[in-house]
Amino acid sequence: MEYFSHPDRLLIDHLESVMHIGNGIYNAKSGLCLPFPEDDIKLALSNMLFYHDIGKSTKFFQDYLSASINGAPCKGESELKNHALISAVYAAYKTADDLGLTDGKNGADSKNILPVIVFCAIRKHHGNFENIRDMLAIGSPKWDNLSVQWNNLQFHCINETNSLNFEDAKDYVRNMIFDMDDINDDIGNYFLLNFLFSILAYSDKNDARFHRQIKFAKLPENAHEWIDQYRAVKFGKVKSPTSLNIIRNEIYNLCAANISDNHNIFSINVPTGSGKTLAGINAALKITEQNKTIKKIIYALPFTSIVEQTYQEFCDIIKCNKLVPTDYIAKHHHLAEVEIENDENYYSGTDAQFLIENWDKSIILTTFWQFFNTIISKQNKIIKKFHNIANSVIILDEIQTMPMEYWKLINNILIKLTNFLNCKIIFMTATMPSIFSEAKNEIFPLINKDKTLNYFCMFSRYKVNTINNLDSITIDELFYIASKHIAQEPKDSFLFVFNTIGSSLEFYKKLKESINVRIIYLSGNIIPKDRLTRINQIKEQSGRKIVISTQLIEAGVDIDMDVIYRDFAPFDSIVQTAGRCNRNNKLDKLGSIYLLKLIDSRNSRKYYNYIYKPVAISLTDDLLKNRKVIAENDLLKMIRSSYYNKINAISSSDESEKIISGIKKLNYTDISDEFNLIKNVPNILVFVEKDEKSSDILKKFKKILTLDDMVIKKNEFLNIKKDFYDYVLSVNINKNTIDNIKNFEDIGNFRVITKDMVRTFYNNDVGFTYEFDNFI
Repeated sequence: MEYFSHPDRLLIDHLESVMHIGNGIYNAKSGLCLPFPEDDIKLALSNMLFYHDIGKSTKFFQDYLSASINGAPCKGESELKNHALISAVYAAYKTADDLGLTDGKNGADSKNILPVIVFCAIRKHHGNFENIRDMLAIGSPKWDNLSVQWNNLQFHCINETNSLNFEDAKDYVRNMIFDMDDINDDIGNYFLLNFLFSILAYSDKNDARFHRQIKFAKLPENAHEWIDQYRAVKFGKVKSPTSLNIIRNEIYNLCAANISDNHNIFSINVPTGSGKTLAGINAALKITEQNKTIKKIIYALPFTSIVEQTYQEFCDIIKCNKLVPTDYIAKHHHLAEVEIENDENYYSGTDAQFLIENWDKSIILTTFWQFFNTIISKQNKIIKKFHNIANSVIILDEIQTMPMEYWKLINNILIKLTNFLNCKIIFMTATMPSIFSEAKNEIFPLINKDKTLNYFCMFSRYKVNTINNLDSITIDELFYIASKHIAQEPKDSFLFVFNTIGSSLEFYKKLKESINVRIIYLSGNIIPKDRLTRINQIKEQSGRKIVISTQLIEAGVDIDMDVIYRDFAPFDSIVQTAGRCNRNNKLDKLGSIYLLKLIDSRNSRKYYNYIYKPVAISLTDDLLKNRKVIAENDLLKMIRSSYYNKINAISSSDESEKIISGIKKLNYTDISDEFNLIKNVPNILVFVEKDEKSSDILKKFKKILTLDDMVIKKNEFLNIKKDFYDYVLSVNINKNTIDNIKNFEDIGNFRVITKDMVRTFYNNDVGFTYEFDNFI
């Protein structure tokens, strides 16, 4: 009789292939700092890989598989066909026996965690992790079924015999939950479980899908020369470089020169517009030259819009070096195209999604959400790429956007991660938060403190003016001030940055009625397709521009404006917005930023109170009190010397402490409940059928929904996913929107503003037209 793991795969072939893929991944890693002897870890991993599906050898599973292939109902006890738990019990006990842990003489041997890791990884290789005691718990009825399954395991089909006794295995596995009391709470155990589990999940899914591992091109030997070549071609030799370009060149060269293998975590803290992106990528590539165990780059950013921007820059760099970008680079976020190339092979649909989510390519462009949730999550689908963080240099750009309540967590996790997985990390921002301490040697600045301060002092591109001594003003009062200013400066480009969609729309309507100049409006109220078009227009359009936006313009969007009005915000947000003013130092005068406090005339509430935490606002208020004019270099010195130090001193680390405690105890449910980079705001997804392309996409989507086969349905949707989401808005639900949204056509998990409703509900200038009541 032949025994199968999947309809088209013999069990023995599957198990051997999974072990081959998994051991190959482990053996390819270098310089890992693991908490146990390597031979012990290799043994545990091999058992995990080879026996993860041994439960499929039972008659019960084989009957179930045969029935499902033939479309017939499966007779017999449904519980007995399950394979993960019996496989976990067998592999965990075999691992304990192989490690000499079953004679009862080992007491609190720290290696007792290895059978626990094997057990949890196999039990959950088709599901999500839970708190450790929930994963180890097995009720009495399940043990009865496990006894029947154990006696029906067909080891001859994998050319082995079973010499292990079920009752011994039962006693050992039941006691693992008590052994956890004697195992030290250690982040290393958490990393080891994630690491080995990700190798298992990755190997199992690769074999099930492709019967092999799909391998991608490695970074070429001369990759460390890529940016030098790119800069030479793009910028050439400038006879009379500007002062700004002189600074950019110096920063670029210092970052490359100061890379040292003696450090794991680096910082590039330089003013906006000083070339940190190219300097950071070049530094990362120099690390791969200096340390041959570092083999890939993971570049993470806070927003999908700047992931796309940076992805394009990477593509230009690779093309400039006469190489094909798609051989080396992949972008991974929820709006990215679901397609991937490898040599002459092209993958789309679920195959492409699977390969993109694996992070196998040499350069990964992704979001903070994807990166940090790969480390701090309970989800199988997300953790399966954890092992691909090993031996990488990670660039975390615009790190100041990470919530301050997670700073201590980031410090703890990333310091240990760099050692465990042999990684390097580069933090980049103009407003470096105090997550790591230079004094404790936790982080090494590629630009030293004196040089950094000197660069900040050299920058004099704008000044910040406060309006009305930062006493509150209404939108009507702002309109009066701004409209006069626009008329007085007919050549200047203006940017107005608001804290809520509601306030931005109210101001837009007033300004639109009073000036005869095209206004570009940007917010989450605009579908992504139009948003990207408008950002490119702002960047590329010559001449005067008037832009009204929410704070989405704040970080990483490379635009250059003459005058900015900014509603009050935390200090780092103000500095980030200021980085869009006279960014390239091309004005023959200082750029101007006007800081104000807008008040909602309906309820006398300040708009910043709708979205920002009081601690950061209060500190910013104290720093800017009685300051009518602030020079750029003073602003930047204030954030370095005052703002973040005070934030650290008074902010609570309670949320970080809870998650760190959960990580040490392997309580995955708890940490997933506590760690939320995107705060849950009630919303609904709305598709806007505003043009012929969207009508075609909507027609395809409706046809997909009629498909019965779930695999085909998912594949077909993935093929249109990027284009589909280009027309999707996330509309916050509140008393002003809920009644109207209910009237939209309900399709799948989406509401639709159909073509005949677009004029009423979606305006080409400002997007969704129902009142938003102060949501972002």
